[in-house]
Amino acid sequence: DWAVVHNGEISSYGINKRYLEQFGYHCTMRTDTEVMAYLLDLLIRRHRLPIQIACQILAAPFWREIDKLPEAKRHLYKTLRQVYAGALVNGPFAIIFAHKDGMVGLNDRIKLRPLVAARKAENLYISSEEASIRSMCPNPDHIWSPRGGEAIIGTVGSMDVIGEPTRALEDDAAGASAPGQTGGVA
Repeated sequence: DWAVVHNGEISSYGINKRYLEQFGYHCTMRTDTEVMAYLLDLLIRRHRLPIQIACQILAAPFWREIDKLPEAKRHLYKTLRQVYAGALVNGPFAIIFAHKDGMVGLNDRIKLRPLVAARKAENLYISSEEASIRSMCPNPDHIWSPRGGEAIIGTVGSMDVIGEPTRALEDDAAGASAPGQTGGVA
């Protein structure tokens, strides 16, 4: 089961819908959110891809970025882009989806829609606006904004968050925020 929250407009809706229909999905609600839910279901549940790989398919790097990668990584991304071309999502979007094992945030690769994450002890917060996080958690330990197309992946029962900058919190407090961060310790 998936819970999906979506902010934005998927300009690749028609392509994504037709791609999903090849696998037996029927998009009856005609909404961007329905397409995102089905894409996640196809990639993660039916194709059994790791969540991180599914996110790299949905918001894949541009070809010019892929060409600059080391050979093994370049081969992986080229293969993913070719095999899953119909699953590439274009347009301004930010999604947050939850499942029984955790929560994931992802925005478009150009970052046309905002996405912000925060940590307070073992709790992970993800939203399209920092203000909504602060309304639930006024003093987070760490707050950041991922780069476009960079997933934030939190797992229930784990303190590890994929996509969280690793720079020490003391550096943040001193004003040396890591790339992609919007601030430090509150």
